[in-house]
Amino acid sequence: MNEPPQQIKLTFTARNPIQAREIEAAWREIVAGRKLDRTEALEHDLEQIQERARPALRIIETAIREHPGTGQARRLVQFLAAIYNGYDYAFDLTELRVLDTELANACLDYLNYDRLAKAEVHRHLSGGDRELWQWIRYHRVPPRLSLNDEQAEAFADLVAQSDRTPDELLREAMADLLEKYARKASHTKG
Repeated sequence: MNEPPQQIKLTFTARNPIQAREIEAAWREIVAGRKLDRTEALEHDLEQIQERARPALRIIETAIREHPGTGQARRLVQFLAAIYNGYDYAFDLTELRVLDTELANACLDYLNYDRLAKAEVHRHLSGGDRELWQWIRYHRVPPRLSLNDEQAEAFADLVAQSDRTPDELLREAMADLLEKYARKASHTKG
């Protein structure tokens, strides 16, 4: 005996347009009995990534502006500095673990957008790169120190020939560099 097909009525409630498109795409896959065309899925994914990026950056900016003296704000500024110039500013992704969930997710959403290389982060900040540099200075985000291969080899040789630790030698070298810079700066002013 053939049973008549049963009707099922489903109602989905989406919290936002992105979620609505995700539900619609999933439903089309179910009804069609096949996955979406990869090109269509990629275009859909890019739209979602771009739509999540702007609100994510606003969440990050708001947290920095409203709570400037907190560790979370400092971490967020370090994150933005690394997005802006990862060569000069390092960011350890494990720092995301100590952020509130909303902030960590906002960072991940913006990082996902940044990998598309559509535009630099300072182009999207409401205060532009000027505000980013103010935040970097205020939070004292240190640039990454880098040595070329020759300098690194010389430093390694110095450590091997010395009875001091690399930290001691590095502190001494930094003090010497700062002293030379201060002398040079005072001569150019006078």
